[in-house]
Amino acid sequence: MRRSWLALCVVGIAGGIATEAWAYELDQPLLWLPDLGVGVALIIAGSASAPRARGAAWLLVAAGFAWYAGTLAPEATYWHRGLLVHLIVSFPGARPASRSGWLVIMAGYAVAVAGPVWRDESASIILAALALVLCVAGLRRAFLRRQRSRRIACGVGAGLAAVLIAGAIARLVVSAGAAALPSLLAYEAALVIAASYLWVGLRPVATATVTDLVIELGENRSTTLRDALADVLGDPKLRLGYWQASSASYVDDRRSSLTLSAAGADQVMTRIERDGQPFAALVHDSAFATDSTFAKAFSAADRLTSVHAALNADIQARAADVSASRHRLQVASDEERRRLERRLAAAPESRLIEMSDELGRLSRQGNAHLNRAAEQLRQTLVELRELAHGLYPRDLAGGLSMGLEALARRCTVPVELSVTRERVDSQIEVAAYYLCAEALANVAKHAQASTVSVDVAVRSGVFTVRVADNGVGGATPTGGTGLLGLIDRVESIGGQLLVESEPGVGTKLTAEIPLDGQPR
Repeated sequence: MRRSWLALCVVGIAGGIATEAWAYELDQPLLWLPDLGVGVALIIAGSASAPRARGAAWLLVAAGFAWYAGTLAPEATYWHRGLLVHLIVSFPGARPASRSGWLVIMAGYAVAVAGPVWRDESASIILAALALVLCVAGLRRAFLRRQRSRRIACGVGAGLAAVLIAGAIARLVVSAGAAALPSLLAYEAALVIAASYLWVGLRPVATATVTDLVIELGENRSTTLRDALADVLGDPKLRLGYWQASSASYVDDRRSSLTLSAAGADQVMTRIERDGQPFAALVHDSAFATDSTFAKAFSAADRLTSVHAALNADIQARAADVSASRHRLQVASDEERRRLERRLAAAPESRLIEMSDELGRLSRQGNAHLNRAAEQLRQTLVELRELAHGLYPRDLAGGLSMGLEALARRCTVPVELSVTRERVDSQIEVAAYYLCAEALANVAKHAQASTVSVDVAVRSGVFTVRVADNGVGGATPTGGTGLLGLIDRVESIGGQLLVESEPGVGTKLTAEIPLDGQPR
């Protein structure tokens, strides 16, 4: 604590003692002791916080003096509340982050000066309830955004508002005289706790906490190291820049240069080196300039963050390799299927067709044995064609639209078909065909549906396939319906397959495959 603030603290405490001596008798400890304690708590909390949070420090000290002013003059009784509203809205500084914050601050001062408003119990309940709602909403946002300073401020505001509401209700339910002293003591205790809590929130953060930011960054990917440091250190003006050799300067995430001239009078620049070379710089509150371990802690946190980012990049690269390997295996599998289908059609099938024609000519002479042999050969040809079709669909020779039209004709359930005529990569067409073939087979076997729709389209660079039926639903990828294989096939080319199948509603399969090759 600097000498000027120490002197101010001593003056405030001495003035508080003089105020209590003038306002109360010594034999009234329940009145003057808590009253003195509130002012002392506010002034000490402010003075102790001054080296690193001057804005909040001035507001805390001013609230302490305003508290004693209210003891001396009834018209100043509620002045401290205006300062507390200002402190809570702008914490840990003195300037709020938005124009709406200034409006709330001005309203707080206006209501604090208008004493009769707070003397009306109904008006007090309404105002405190409004403050409570705003603080709870702010507290929720602060938790979602991991904003430590806002959590502290909104928690203090919510606690004070709740105490004010409880006191006003007590004075309405019970006689005002009987409830006056207990509600006053409860409010004074809440103010002492609030001052202590705010002081704790303004204390210099432990250097280990800076390193702990890496964990928070890992959990909250939208938070940057600069934002997390600014919040934990309670320094909204904090700026972080990294060394750019090309410009021989430190540059922040907005591509602005970090210089001492850009820093305020109460800010300093801490430079971080890595392997003896400039690496990063931090423009921050001058209170940390005396903390010799601060730069080391920040450097350690940044190194851990870099390692974390490198590990993430390595994991993503390995995942990309696995995805590419799956894609290559799927392509090789489809090519082998196509080669086998062509070989079956080129040699065994053609010879069997010749034999079938020859047997057909001989069977017309009335030989029963030849008739049976010809029929068995025709059945063998049908099975061989089905086998070849399963290896690789011949229907795709004329494009996906013709292939799906052939599937729809063979399906035993009426099919509403809508297929784009736009041609895409053959691997995507094969995946779409197998998806529709498997889906239509499942509809015919299991769904008990009266109709099924197939929609294939290209939307915003994404190839989309939707198959929906009005059957019994309840299909799952692990239910043995071939969905797992379809999911693997779609994912192997960078897409994703969504299965929606509520019992009694029907089943809908939606595959989305990016045409740019980037996985979704």
